[in-house]
Amino acid sequence: MAGLSAAWRLSEPGWRSRFESITVYQRGWRLGGKGASSRGQHGRIEEHGLHVWLGSYENAFALLRECYAELDRATTDPAAPICTWDEAMIPADNLGMADRWGNDWLVWPGWFARNDELPGEPHAADRELTVVGFLRRALQLMLDFSDSLSSTTVHGLVMSTSPDPTSARWIDVVQRGALAILATLTKPLTPEAIQAALLGRPLDAIREALDYEHRPDHRRFWLLLSLLTATARGLIADNLVTDPRGFRAINDEDYCAWILRHGAHPDVVDFPLVRGLYDMVFGYEDGDYDRPAFGAGLAVLLTGIALFGYKGAFFWKMTAGMGDVVIAPLYQALRGRGVRFEFFHRVDALHLDDRHQAIDAITMGRQVRLADGVGEYQPLTRVHGLPVFPNAPLADQIEEKAGTADLESHFGTRVDVETRVLRRGIDFDDVVLAASLGMVELVATELIADRPEWRDMTAQVRTVATQAFQLWLRPEESALGWDRPGVVTSGYVAPFDTWASMPQTLWAEDWPEEDRPRTAAYFCGALEAVWPTTDDHADYVGRCRQQVLTEAVNYLDRHVGLYLPGAVTEQGFAWDLLSGANGHRGASALATQHVSVNIDPSDRYVQSVPGSDKYRLRSDESGYDNMVLAGDWTDCGMNAGCIEAAVMSGLQAANALVGRGRYYRIRGFYMP
Repeated sequence: MAGLSAAWRLSEPGWRSRFESITVYQRGWRLGGKGASSRGQHGRIEEHGLHVWLGSYENAFALLRECYAELDRATTDPAAPICTWDEAMIPADNLGMADRWGNDWLVWPGWFARNDELPGEPHAADRELTVVGFLRRALQLMLDFSDSLSSTTVHGLVMSTSPDPTSARWIDVVQRGALAILATLTKPLTPEAIQAALLGRPLDAIREALDYEHRPDHRRFWLLLSLLTATARGLIADNLVTDPRGFRAINDEDYCAWILRHGAHPDVVDFPLVRGLYDMVFGYEDGDYDRPAFGAGLAVLLTGIALFGYKGAFFWKMTAGMGDVVIAPLYQALRGRGVRFEFFHRVDALHLDDRHQAIDAITMGRQVRLADGVGEYQPLTRVHGLPVFPNAPLADQIEEKAGTADLESHFGTRVDVETRVLRRGIDFDDVVLAASLGMVELVATELIADRPEWRDMTAQVRTVATQAFQLWLRPEESALGWDRPGVVTSGYVAPFDTWASMPQTLWAEDWPEEDRPRTAAYFCGALEAVWPTTDDHADYVGRCRQQVLTEAVNYLDRHVGLYLPGAVTEQGFAWDLLSGANGHRGASALATQHVSVNIDPSDRYVQSVPGSDKYRLRSDESGYDNMVLAGDWTDCGMNAGCIEAAVMSGLQAANALVGRGRYYRIRGFYMP
C-alpha cells in the first residue's frame, strides 16, 4: 500500500514533465501486500487477515476518496456495484471486549457515538495530537464517562453495562471523584505531590463505593478511571508536556510497565481495553503472548488518535474485500494515469555503485512469460460485476508452467523463466523501495553491510507472524446466539484474540443457493513462528500451517461459544453448519474455509516494540542518492503497522523524491 500511495502522489497531473515513466514491479499476480485479497471458490473473499479502518485514518481515506472521484465509475463503469468511496466503506459502531471474570469470560459490548464529520474530507485542517491536547481530552473523557453513568446522553465511548438504577450513590461518587481528579490537575503539581499519589486519593474513594469484587461493571468503571489517571499522572510526571520529543520520550518503555510505574492498579494490565490495544498491534515478541511489548509513547498516541480523532464513526468496514474496494480501484486509476505495472517480477537484490552512493542495479526474477499476443498482464476479473483479483493467475494470459501456486511465496520453488537486471540510467533513474521489512532484510544485503543505520534498523525493528481464518456459516448470527451483527471484538483468548462479524461482505460473493452462508466470521491473532529460521523451508511452512490448523480447531471447539453459542455442541464445534464443508469435520473441515498462515517475510506484521522507534529510517534517509523508502516500517510519524502509516510513508517518499517538504499535503495526527 505504501508503494501504491507513492505512485499515486508521483503520478498526479503533469507528472510526465518530471518523469519519463513510472513502473510498479510486483511479485506474483496481485497488488496490495499484506492488504491484498482475492476471490476463491464461489467468489468468496479471501483476506490476509482482518482489515478494519479507524475513522481517524485521514490520509488513507483522503487517498481513497481521490481515487474513486477520479475513477468515476458511475460514468466509466456503471455496471460496477461499488462506484463511490462511501459505498466501499461503511460506518461500524459496534465493538466488544472480552472480559475475564474469575474463571469465566464475559462480553463487554459497547459503541462509539457517530459524529457529523467524514474522514478524508478535502481541505480538512491538520490536527497534530500534542501531549497537552491528549491530557485535556482524556480528562474530558473521564467527565463524559462519569456523566454517562446516570444519563441517556451518549458522550463518545459508551460501554453498555446496564447499571442498577438503585446504585445512585456509587455513580455520584464516580462523578465527584472524576471532578476531584480534574480539579487537582488544573494546578501545577510538584514531584512531591505526584510521589505522594495525590491523584490516587479520589480513586481510593471511588473504589470504596463500588462492589468491585462482585460486579464486573463496577470493576470496569474503576479500572478505566485508574488507567486514565495513571496516564495523566505519567504525562505530567515524565515532563512530556514540555519535552520537545513529545510522546517519543517514553517510547523506550513498554506501555504496561509505564502505566504501572505511574500508579495504575495491577489489574489494569488485564483490563480489556489494554489487552485489546496490544492485540490490535500484535504486540507480542515473536508471537509469544507471555511477552507483550508495545512502546508507551506510541500506545498513548494511538489511543488518543482512536478515541479523540475519529470522524463519522470509530470503525469503518469494507463492503467487500480490501483487494476489491481499495487495491483494485487504485490499480485502475493508476493505469488510467499511465503508470505501468510489471507483474510476476520478484525483486531479489539491490546493488550499489562503486562509490556506494546510489543504487546502480536491481536483480529480479521474472516468474512467468506472458502468453503469445498478450502485451500486458491484466490482473482483474469480475464477480457480481465488481473488478477483483482472483486467487491464482489468469491462465489464459500466461504461458503454461508448473509452480504458479508458489509465485507469491518466498518459500516456494523458484522456476523463473528469466533473470532481469535493471540498470541505472537505462532502465531507471530513481527507486522507491516499497517492500515489506521482512523482504528488505533479504533484498538489501549490500546496503545492510554498507551502512550501520541499515544494520540497526533491520536488527531492532521487529516483525511478527500472524494467523487468520474465515468461516462461512449457513445460519444467521441471531440463530447462533449473537444479536449484534457487524461487531468487532478483541481481548479474548490467544491466539485468536480478535473476531469480527462481517455479514456486510456476503452480497459480493457467489455461493449456490442451497449452501449460501448468512454469517461470515473473521478471526486473527499473532503466531509464534520465529524468523529467520534454519529449518528446511518446506518443513517450516508445513509445521506452521499445522500449528495454525490445530490451534484454530481447538479455539472453535472450546472458545467460540462465547460469541456464537449456537455453533457449539457437547462434542465441540458444529462443523455441519459450515458452507462448503461437504461433510468434513475438524481440521479437514477448516481447510475447506480460508486459513491464512502469514509467515512469508513480506507478510509479517511490523511491530512497535519498546526501544525500536529510534532505529526506523525516514523515507528520505536511505543514505543513497537515488532511493527513497516507503512502508509502515519507516519513521513516518505514526510508527505502527497500519494502513494509515503505510499511506503516510508512501506520500512522504513521493515528496522526498520530488524535493518537497516531508509533510507536504499530509495531514492528520503524527508523532513529531
